Parts: sequence; structure tokens; C-alpha cells
Amino acid sequence: MTELLIEVGQWFRGYQYQTALAIVATVLVIFGNDINNVVRRLVSKQHFIVRCLTFVAVCAFGYGLLTIWLTKLLAQQFALVPTHYIFPLVLAIFVLLGAYAQKHRHI
Repeated sequence: MTELLIEVGQWFRGYQYQTALAIVATVLVIFGNDINNVVRRLVSKQHFIVRCLTFVAVCAFGYGLLTIWLTKLLAQQFALVPTHYIFPLVLAIFVLLGAYAQKHRHI
């Protein structure tokens, strides 16, 4: 079993950045509405222009920067995980995100 996990883990190493991006995107989709609600509450009493510019800044720059920064950080953390644990770890992360999304009715 260990040999299989090592083989799959070695194959996976070439895709760890893309997998990190998929995890970050999934997290942002699940929690994006909560983030938007917090920002909306913070600027709700501001002028329309301020609210509009804030929305553009959060969506275009905030989510973009979060995606780039968190993906790089997560991919670096994946590089520290031993090869035979990487695939089970990623599988567990996606299962946990799916269970969380199901529990909170995102699916």
C-alpha cells in the first residue's frame, strides 16, 4: 500500500500548485458570501460611489490577491508533506470542504 501511495504522491507533485489553486477557489466560493456580507455591513452607510468602488476593490483586487497569495502559500505547505501522505491529505481536504459545504447548504 505504501508503494502505491508513494507512486501516486510522486505523480501528484507535478500538480500540487493546481490542486492548491482548486482548494483556494473552493474555500473562496464557500466563504465568499460571508466575506461580501461583512464588507457590505462595513460600507452600507457610505455613498453609492464608495460602496461601488469598495465592491470593485474587494472583488477584483481582494479576491485576486487572496487567490494568488493563498495558492502560493498552500502549494509551499504541500511541498513539506511527505510524498506518501500528500494524496490522502488532499483527498481529506476536499472531502471536508464538501461536507462543510453540504452542511451549510452550499451544495
